[in-house]
Order: sequence, then C-alpha cells, then structure tokens
Amino acid sequence: MSTTYNFGFKHCPLEVSVDMIGRKWALQILRDLFMGRNRFSDFLEFNPGLSGKVLSTRLRELQESGLVEKRVISVTPLRVEYGLSEKGIALGDVLYQVALYSIRYNTEQVYSRDYEEIERDVTGLRDVFKAST
Repeated sequence: MSTTYNFGFKHCPLEVSVDMIGRKWALQILRDLFMGRNRFSDFLEFNPGLSGKVLSTRLRELQESGLVEKRVISVTPLRVEYGLSEKGIALGDVLYQVALYSIRYNTEQVYSRDYEEIERDVTGLRDVFKAST
C-alpha cells in the first residue's frame, strides 16, 4: 500500500535541483571547483571533450543559479577565477552522498579492477566535498 502526499510545492524540489546541476558537464565543473580548480583553462584541461563554448554556457548557468561566483582577479591582463558560492558549497554533502552511493553500489563501474583502498577514497571524497557525514 502506498501513501499519497499532497505537498504545497510549486515545483518538485528534485526537479528544481536537477535542473540546476543536471546539465551536461555541470557536475564535472562543480566537482572541479570543490577540488580547487578555478580557472577556465583548468576546467578544459581536466575535462577532455568539454569545449570552451559549452564551458562558458555552463559557467554562466551555474552563476545564474547562484552556485558559482565569478571573480575578476586582474583587469590587465584579464584574469578571472570561479568559486563556489555559499549555495554551491552547500551541495558538498549531497555530492559526497551521490559519489558514495556509486562507490558502494556501482563499484565495478567506478573501479577498473579489485580495489582495496576504497575507505581511503571515501575519506578523500569527504575531504574534497567537506561533507559533515
């Protein structure tokens, strides 16, 4: 037997969040920001297949959603860095849990062979995403 709930939502909260982070390359950009990568060239270097045009679009969308902030470091020459906003940092626990889910339940897809240092990786991910769990 299932229970039906009538929430007062204008939009499904899951859909709202997925709309913000579910576009192609958005999660990789957010992951990179959590890992300390903050320059346009960093995102391109660590994401083969990501084009400059798509990167520009995603960064703009992530800024518009309030997850990412753009900082002009110098005007001449122009140097820009990106960082997580408070709202973006709040995603850390969520992203950690999603990564942990994959490690636990999709181990064969995450690792290419038997791997004995999963706990080390879990601790490392916790540090990257600064997860409180």
